[in-house]
This record gives sequence, C-alpha cells and structure tokens, in this order.
Amino acid sequence: MQRSLLLAQDHGIDVVETACELAVDQNTLRLPAIINLINQLVEPVIAPLNDAYTYPQLTLRPEADCKRYEMLCSTGEVAA
Repeated sequence: MQRSLLLAQDHGIDVVETACELAVDQNTLRLPAIINLINQLVEPVIAPLNDAYTYPQLTLRPEADCKRYEMLCSTGEVAA
C-alpha cells in the first residue's frame, strides 16, 4: 500500500489507477506487475525510422580470402 502511494506521488494518480485496472484485467495484483505496467504507460513512444536512411550499396561483392586469414594468423596479427 505504502509503495503504491509513492508510485502515485511519482507518476500521478491517473497513471497508477490505469495500471491497477490493467493489472486486475490481467488477474494480477502483484506490485512488480503494476510497476511494469506503469513503466509501459509512461514510456515514450519511439517513432520508427523512415526510409530516408539507407545504407550504402556495395559495388564489389565481398569474397572470403582464407589464404590472407592464414597469413595474418601466422604473423600473429589476428586476435584469437
């Protein structure tokens, strides 16, 4: 009870009331579940990135070069 009053002080009574109603709908009255619901309610909505950001297109296809890797391993330049 005391903790829920502190939550109301921090987040507002409306948010806590809504979280408690959601918790009852989900058949739980556990405080961690209510805190989780409060966090979900007050979390800002992150807008998805638009298509304006594109990655550069490759002009050459990457190729595996095992001989180069073996050469680097033999000189100790590759971290194990």
